[in-house]
Amino acid sequence: MYNSILADRVRELKHTQKGVERMCREMEQIYSEGIEIGEKRGIELGALEKARETAISLVGMGLSVDKIAEAVKISEEVVKEWLDRAV
Repeated sequence: MYNSILADRVRELKHTQKGVERMCREMEQIYSEGIEIGEKRGIELGALEKARETAISLVGMGLSVDKIAEAVKISEEVVKEWLDRAV
């Protein structure tokens, strides 16, 4: 490495027990944060899919786009897109 400070730090992290333990803790934290972000995203996507399914069902019951948007708490534009793709 060109920077001696950086080289010393990398050597410490890779070749000392303390450094390895620190890297392991950091990696576990990164992994846990990734899992948490993924779970939140999955929940958001699931809720959005449920709203889409509900919108399609409500149009079949004769509700207007504005009432459907109000019911599923999604913009009218998004509801229109969902309904256009469903037909």
